[in-house]
Amino acid sequence: MRIEQPLLVACLLLTACLAEPADPGEPGETVVILLESAPRDLDPRVVGDGPSTKVSKLIFCSLTTVETEDLVPRLEAAESVRPACPEGDEGCTHWVVRVRKGIYWHDGVEVAAEDVVFTYRSIIESNLASPFRGPLQRNIRRVWEKDGEVHFQLNMPIASFPLDLSIGLVPEHILAPRGGLAARFEDDYVGCGPFRFVSRYRDQKVVLKRNEHYFEPVGPKYVVVRTVNDEATRILSVMAGSGHIVVNSLSPPVVRRLAENPEVTVSHRPAASVTYLSFNLLDHRLADPRVRKAIAHGIDREGIVREQFRGMATDATSILPPVHWAYNDNTARYPYDPSKARGLLDEAGLTPDPETGFRTKVRLKVTTDRFRRNIGAIIAHGLAEVGIEVELIPLELSTFLSDVRKGNYEMYILQAPEVLEPDILRWFFHSQAAPFLEPLPEKSAYGAVDRQLFPPKFSELTGPFAKECEERWFPLVHRQAFESFVRKSFGLPLALGNGNRSFFFDPDLDCLLDLGYSTMNRERRLGYYLEAQRIIADAIPVLPLWHEDNVAVIRNELAGFRLLPINRFSPVSKVEIWKTP
Repeated sequence: MRIEQPLLVACLLLTACLAEPADPGEPGETVVILLESAPRDLDPRVVGDGPSTKVSKLIFCSLTTVETEDLVPRLEAAESVRPACPEGDEGCTHWVVRVRKGIYWHDGVEVAAEDVVFTYRSIIESNLASPFRGPLQRNIRRVWEKDGEVHFQLNMPIASFPLDLSIGLVPEHILAPRGGLAARFEDDYVGCGPFRFVSRYRDQKVVLKRNEHYFEPVGPKYVVVRTVNDEATRILSVMAGSGHIVVNSLSPPVVRRLAENPEVTVSHRPAASVTYLSFNLLDHRLADPRVRKAIAHGIDREGIVREQFRGMATDATSILPPVHWAYNDNTARYPYDPSKARGLLDEAGLTPDPETGFRTKVRLKVTTDRFRRNIGAIIAHGLAEVGIEVELIPLELSTFLSDVRKGNYEMYILQAPEVLEPDILRWFFHSQAAPFLEPLPEKSAYGAVDRQLFPPKFSELTGPFAKECEERWFPLVHRQAFESFVRKSFGLPLALGNGNRSFFFDPDLDCLLDLGYSTMNRERRLGYYLEAQRIIADAIPVLPLWHEDNVAVIRNELAGFRLLPINRFSPVSKVEIWKTP
């Protein structure tokens, strides 16, 4: 007994130590947000996944923010962001930022220009594992402080540069003494956002407290972000009142049932996202546009939107959503038409097998999410009707993304959750944004070309912007080729990214995407992107499927939460009106 009692006491103490702490605040002071997966890190310089970004943005402010109604960046911690060149200078590579007065870190120190310089230098120059390093290194040559302002010297004119300023800022006076640019937080995140970091309990929850010195009014005293991996448990949490807000973490059938509950409100609005089906054009069959168009006509996208999403999505015709300022509503469309699909497959030489009736077999990779897997099965069934046998391959997300990044797929379905800048088309479709740039002669014509220094067939321009491309784009192509040669000589990466996983290329498209990237005048940019979307829709290297709405299930105890086109939680800071259950 003498041995058992101390052991029992020790076990009880250990259990108490491991028990989850109670949520803070009195009734009516705390908002509980439910996430389906835990944030990995809250340091805004290293966040790369959705949950981490959403929570980090509540703690850290940034110079600009894209959490806006129209997706156009607006000023946040910055008082002004301006090119340091005469108006109309399309070659401007020098930008100046002035930090707003009265912005404070959570420890009471005022945010200064030096903090901005430290933040960006830490990403560009240190060994931090930041997903922003590559893009910022390609964009920014130098950043420095002068006379209380922050100066950015860019490598080339970049129209979307204000978007690069939406990265959360970190305090130099806290991090620099810990190891300079590469220093990290030690679970003591000090930001300048609407909420202060209080604590984190394992992967189960993050507790935040209202920043009383934020430059805008903040409603809730506390915000608890709780991770609930199981959908059934998320449903029960909302029903029981232990969770107040769930955004895009419940499947449409569940949302439909919850909408009948008088204790909750279901809100949805068009989102800046797109779900798409990508083709691997290195495959000789899929390199034929007739096959891709046949597949597009063989998928009843309108039926899926109607039956599976029940009005909480719209049929897509572009990567850009209809709410976007650069969206082109006048492009080629591929409505459900099995007869036309069969005719296109006949033209492509894919005739039915006399025994099976199938013309060819393709592999379609999807995630293991039950709802997404079900949609994949519906698509597979539809394509079987036109003679395409589909092997559906559900994969865990990490394995799925690894295969996609390596080009290890024939077709896959994925969602781009935040389509903010039309420059995303450059990431998706520029010839030099492919995972592999060297020739792959055993593949289709899309693999046989060399993309390492020059865009394939860049001089073979035929479109309405051909003359402008010769005048403005050709010099850029040669300059970038020289820079790529130098980078290759030092063993540095050449690609613009690895988003072009279809391996598509078109010289006119490459020109339009580069001009859109480097042209400041918005009207001219719009012209480039309208034509770019026309080319993409005609060639269909990627099939946009639908734009899903952002969908929130909100307990009626609180009001004032509104959805934005991107799925972020900044509107929770505006929740002030509490209703009696």
